[in-house]
Amino acid sequence: MTTSNALKLSSCFLLLSAICLGCNQGPRNGKPIAGAPDGYAELLTLTAEGTIEHSEGKFLELVQRTDQKLVLVDFWATWCGPCLKLGPTLEKIKSKWGDNIDVVKVDVDVCPEISQYLDVSSIPDVRIYRGGTEVGGFEGTMPFAEIDSLLKSLK
Repeated sequence: MTTSNALKLSSCFLLLSAICLGCNQGPRNGKPIAGAPDGYAELLTLTAEGTIEHSEGKFLELVQRTDQKLVLVDFWATWCGPCLKLGPTLEKIKSKWGDNIDVVKVDVDVCPEISQYLDVSSIPDVRIYRGGTEVGGFEGTMPFAEIDSLLKSLK
C-alpha cells in the first residue's frame, strides 16, 4: 500500500468514526447563551426511586446558570433514529450522575429558533454548558463510557 493510499484510508476511517460514533468537540459557535431565544425544553430528573422523569421547563432557565453545575443539552427530533438511540444513554448518564448534572432535551422541531441561534446543523447534537458557557459536546451518538469520560474531563 502506498503512503498516499494509507493516508486516504486513515482519513476515511476518521471521518466514518466521527459520523458513526460522534465527535468530541469543544465549544462550536461561541455565541453567549444569554442571547438565545427562549422556548420549551424537557428536564430529566431522577426520582427517589431511581427512575427518570421528564418535566417541562424554559430553555434559558434550565441552561443559563451561574453555578458550576454541568448542563448537558441534547438537540434532537422525534423522527431521528440516532437521536432515539442516544436518549436511553443520556437517561443512564442522568441516573449515574444524579444531581451533579442537569440533562435538558430540546426538540428542534418544537423550538427551531434555539437550534438556529446555536448553529445546530445536524442531530443529535449535544452541547455541555457550565456557568452558562459552552464547554464541550459532540455530534451523533456516543457510547455511555465515552460520554461519562467526557463529563469527568469537564468536571
